[in-house]
Amino acid sequence: MRWIRFAPILIISAFLAVAQVFAQQRGTIKGTVVSVETSEPLPGANVFLVGTVRGSSTNSEGVYQIRTQPGAYTVRTSFVGYETVEKNVTVRAGEEATVNFQLVTGAVLLGDELVVIGSRTARTAIETPVPMDIISATEIRETGLTEVNQILALVAPSFNASHQTIGDGTDHINPASLRGLGPDQVLVLVNGKRRHSSALVHVNGTFGRGTVGVDLNSIPTSAIKRIEVLRDGAAAQYGSDAIAGVINIVLKDRTDNFEVTGMVGETGEGDGEQVRTDINYGFQVGERGFFNVTAEFLDRTRTNRSDTWTGAVFTSDRASDDAIIAGRGLSRDDFTMKTGMGNATVGHAFFNTVVPLTESSEFYAFGGLSHRKGEATGFFRLPIQEERVVPEIYPNGFLPEIHTEIDDGSFSAGVRGNTAGWDIDLAVTRGGNSFQFNIENTNNASLGASSPTSFDAGRLNFRQTTGNLDLVRPIDTKGEFKSLSLVLGGEFRIENYEIEAGEDGSWQLGNGGDTPGVDFDTTSTGGPKNPGSQVFPGFQPANEVNRFRNSISAYVGLESQITDEFLVDVGGRFENYSDFGNTVIGKVAARYEVAKDFAFRGAVSTGFRAPSLHQFWFNNVSIQFVIDPVTGELEPSRVLTSNNLSQVTKAFGIPVLKEETSLNISAGFTARPIRNLSLTADFYRITIDDRIVLTSRFSDSDPIVATLLAPFANLGVGAAQFWANAVDTKTNGLDVVVAYVTKLGQGSLNLTGSVNFTSTEVERTNIPQSVADKFAGGDLDAVRTTLFNREERNRLETALPKQKGTVSAKYAIDRFGIVARAIYYGKIQYKPTNSDNDETFGAKILLDLDLSYELLQGLRLSVGANNILDTFPDKHTKDANLSNGRFIYSRRVTQFGMNGGFYYGRLSLNL
Repeated sequence: MRWIRFAPILIISAFLAVAQVFAQQRGTIKGTVVSVETSEPLPGANVFLVGTVRGSSTNSEGVYQIRTQPGAYTVRTSFVGYETVEKNVTVRAGEEATVNFQLVTGAVLLGDELVVIGSRTARTAIETPVPMDIISATEIRETGLTEVNQILALVAPSFNASHQTIGDGTDHINPASLRGLGPDQVLVLVNGKRRHSSALVHVNGTFGRGTVGVDLNSIPTSAIKRIEVLRDGAAAQYGSDAIAGVINIVLKDRTDNFEVTGMVGETGEGDGEQVRTDINYGFQVGERGFFNVTAEFLDRTRTNRSDTWTGAVFTSDRASDDAIIAGRGLSRDDFTMKTGMGNATVGHAFFNTVVPLTESSEFYAFGGLSHRKGEATGFFRLPIQEERVVPEIYPNGFLPEIHTEIDDGSFSAGVRGNTAGWDIDLAVTRGGNSFQFNIENTNNASLGASSPTSFDAGRLNFRQTTGNLDLVRPIDTKGEFKSLSLVLGGEFRIENYEIEAGEDGSWQLGNGGDTPGVDFDTTSTGGPKNPGSQVFPGFQPANEVNRFRNSISAYVGLESQITDEFLVDVGGRFENYSDFGNTVIGKVAARYEVAKDFAFRGAVSTGFRAPSLHQFWFNNVSIQFVIDPVTGELEPSRVLTSNNLSQVTKAFGIPVLKEETSLNISAGFTARPIRNLSLTADFYRITIDDRIVLTSRFSDSDPIVATLLAPFANLGVGAAQFWANAVDTKTNGLDVVVAYVTKLGQGSLNLTGSVNFTSTEVERTNIPQSVADKFAGGDLDAVRTTLFNREERNRLETALPKQKGTVSAKYAIDRFGIVARAIYYGKIQYKPTNSDNDETFGAKILLDLDLSYELLQGLRLSVGANNILDTFPDKHTKDANLSNGRFIYSRRVTQFGMNGGFYYGRLSLNL
């Protein structure tokens, strides 16, 4: 890896070389874009050359300019609210060709926007052969939400995400789902470049258990120009992770603009207060360049949705227990847990810039930093639990807290332009995420009265460096095709995953583990008290890893507009990973307009997801509360998560991880039956073989497991779990999106609706013969539920709504604006290991409202509410699930979280 030190020099040299190549003689296409009705210029209109990535946008005077190689081109311009127009032009070397456009007003509909993802050549969203959602900065602001995950969950039809609770680090990184799949099966891009994942892997009992995703909330919403959601498998175009689709976040590029916003709000329960302020500023660099910068600050307090604790506190005799509680001047409310959204204090700083190099090339860069301090709690440690509590420190027990510090940073730089008929984009991206665990208001019970009450429990780090070279060349077919482009390129990626140990007291038994003669505190029965910091034992020196891997890929494809009506894309990709080998995948997509404004579209693709470094190498001992099969109560279990290549994992018979493979099939249509109405409907089927999951827990109640876990007895380990390619799944679904716009009085009315139906089924549990031989004498069925039990299956099949629908209306007149939205969430089911405790939580409808008024030029006041009727999910009804008042609402499955309504006010100044 020493060559990495020279990467900056190599990259700069490559940039200069490419820029020199671009500096060749070309021609210019120049013109204006104006409105027919008003003759006024249309600033910000998209102008591009069909079949290429070459394009521009108009300035404040409606003027655009495109430098390109000599040749014949079709120039297209589009602007939301106006009909798209095309003109043909021939460009000669050293000469200027003038192409002016006069646009006629049309429908303000979804699909008219130019998109970056889904194609290497420029297209509008409605022209792509696969479904696409475009979420503008205005829509983002009007949601009233402060985090990207929650915004997407509100406005994207097949996206789900909500805040988790009592999930250790997962309280601070929300696991998200696109089309019912896992957080690690959607690829995230920023300005078209791959975003790094979080350092955290979800190992507790929430949706997304066993996965690692991108922390979308590390990107400030105020820096976003738009979000593009590609709802189709795209691994052949972008590589690993893009099984469910791709989310591309496009950063703001506005110039000569200053915007500042302040917002305050709280929930209907009087908690969860939020204060946010942000500033965005942009200025021009040269004729074609810009620099845009954003700063954002968010402070959010926690919510609490637990009920009064009804179980034992000091003694199992209720009368005596109540007397002791009263005698100490306490009530049962003092022993209540806090389930709900955690605290967060977040600061962001992001930038986006383009600097012209030559007439046909430019340097670009973007990136940012994010720092988040979080606080969440775990299970209350009660005085009666003597193995967990030091009474000299906490005579009334304690509620332990997990304090996190999450640092996230990224930087991308590149050069792009066109030469000798090729459009070239060369870029390098470096990003990383670190996750620090600090445990407060806790103790290491085995240390007795000498125990500290706070611990550094260790840190997780993930870093990623990616280099891309993308090439597009239009091919002259002598009029046979409207356009044909060859696309090809390559990518290298270097990943690094690291676990840093916590301080000794955060994990040790007593003062020295199992060293003879070393003292540790004991219970009344003489057994050792629990080692390590309660709620989250620290990472041990034996857990430390610092692992690298690299991958390299190449792709090739043809993107063709055969006629005005018929479009076909084909492509293939080869990838090689240093830790598991090679894979080859491909995709075919097509769109055919059978009549004016009505087209069929569809795609077939193979895909893959490489096992993450986290899934290969994460290992620790954690405290997980699981249901005791005898008592039915939630009891703590110290669970060993063993890395995939360890001797322990091999002893259990778990094979080395390999990639997931997928087959995606989608088919649908787009229609505009009348000028101001659009409709899209898309069916999809996604099958995934060898899906990587975190297994169920192997308990030491099995003598074989007890023997294998004997070396960890001093740490109190009673169960183990592993990553394995354990299941094959099938997901079927349907997305329907409708948009309508009309004049209403002196204002305009926009109506949109969307509905998603998704169903995932575990078709097969893959039992390695080595595991069956170890635990069941070759009987595969006997070990099936140990490897992947019904609760794990529940997380994949019914933990998220199978139906989700949204209807929204936006009306604007003069200075006044109103947005009203209704969101339908289908029912969900909780299926624990004991089927007697199964529960179904019914469908719900949430209502949102945002009212705004422009007080002065550029100064706008907004008030609104998310979930204005303060609707909550159904409550638990089974005693075992309520857990003596700990969990009113389910923490295992979720529709929209448990915070209830959020009410806010916002003031923004735009100059």
